Amino acid sequence: MEEILIKAGLSKNEAAVYVLLLKSDQSLASDIAKKTDISRPHVYDSMNKLIEKGLVSYVIKNNKRYFSAANPKELLKYLEDEKEKIDAKQEEVKALLPNLLNIQKEQKPKVSVEVYEGKEGIKTVLMDIVNYGQDFVAFGATHKFKKVLPIFSKVFVKRREQKNIQGNIIVREGETPIETKLNHYKWIPKEYSLPTSTIVYGNNTATIIWSETPLGIITKSKEVADSNKSYFKLLWKIGKS
Repeated sequence: MEEILIKAGLSKNEAAVYVLLLKSDQSLASDIAKKTDISRPHVYDSMNKLIEKGLVSYVIKNNKRYFSAANPKELLKYLEDEKEKIDAKQEEVKALLPNLLNIQKEQKPKVSVEVYEGKEGIKTVLMDIVNYGQDFVAFGATHKFKKVLPIFSKVFVKRREQKNIQGNIIVREGETPIETKLNHYKWIPKEYSLPTSTIVYGNNTATIIWSETPLGIITKSKEVADSNKSYFKLLWKIGKS
């Protein structure tokens, strides 16, 4: 299993850490170091690289950072982003996916909060919306998506088109959102401050903070999703078509 992950572009340590996280609930770096016999500095180095690739997320609890593996399907997206073609390397990863998915499904309960860093992390968050496959509502800082991820913004729309995923989106006056028949916009006055992007799909809420190093947060909670949907409905009611 780890050999195939190494072929997919992970280092030996990254592969070992990723497989361990699939088998675990949220884990501290110190626990990962003990279970893999990898020194803690090398664990941190591998973790940071996996975060950059969108393959690992984290949540902070009691001032400690707990790490979790992203959906194994993100491995294929990572290969695509590296401009690899569907070759033997990807076919091996595809063949391995059922085993990786079973490990994650059987041994790891769902986490309520996932945090992803950087542009690759934002891609992982947005692909979670595509993989969910249902219509969504969104509000806030929509213009920054094209600016920060100009190429991926087109890929995101194309993947949505394949599944006909519609979006109702609140936009501030003066912003230039993505042009697609999938999106239905309403406009609100400039004085409404919406510095982050919030996307609600099912019982999941994705929050994207467009800082110098973008941060994406997926919250899996019906209560949080319902609260954001209520706020969206209020903005949609006062918005102009």
